[in-house]
Amino acid sequence: MYKLNRRVTVKRYTTAQNEFGGLEAVLTGEWTKWADVNPQTGTGVNDRQQRQWEYDATMVFRYEKERPTRSNDVLMYENAQYKITSVQLRNEGAKSFEVINATKIDDNINSDAPMDTGNIKVFNYTAIGGEYEFTDITLIGKTVFGAFKDGVQYLVKFTDPATGKEVYYNSTTGAFVWGAYFEPGEVATILYY
Repeated sequence: MYKLNRRVTVKRYTTAQNEFGGLEAVLTGEWTKWADVNPQTGTGVNDRQQRQWEYDATMVFRYEKERPTRSNDVLMYENAQYKITSVQLRNEGAKSFEVINATKIDDNINSDAPMDTGNIKVFNYTAIGGEYEFTDITLIGKTVFGAFKDGVQYLVKFTDPATGKEVYYNSTTGAFVWGAYFEPGEVATILYY
């Protein structure tokens, strides 16, 4: 039998459209369960030239018919967030258990947690036509996560050159070099924090 002697919080999210037209996670339910949690093991992963440490864990819960754990739920254990990779149901005698494999990624490096939209800022640039770049000092050193020309999204690159539907962002100078020339009156929108 399992030793269900650890408390794990299960958080359930849905999505809603934010003011920028994107999707944002909205918490719809939260509860705690007793669990058997195995020791964690870490492996290093490079993602976008940043070192991340993944920690895998297997958690076992007693199966609850009224609120089963779903694969898109988020688990909180010892102040760390875990993303579920698989859920299995196992029967032992008259009792059923959920065996859950989950992965924790260091929140200080990269996180799947919802972004705080209160810090998001918008910068708009209206073109005179014929240019393919602009610079603004307010964009120096910012985290840019979205670039659009008249509502069409461009891929933000951090290396030059940009071609087609790409834009190169130089965080040192605040310059944006687009892969296509601007039309007169075309509006570029930059989302950053």
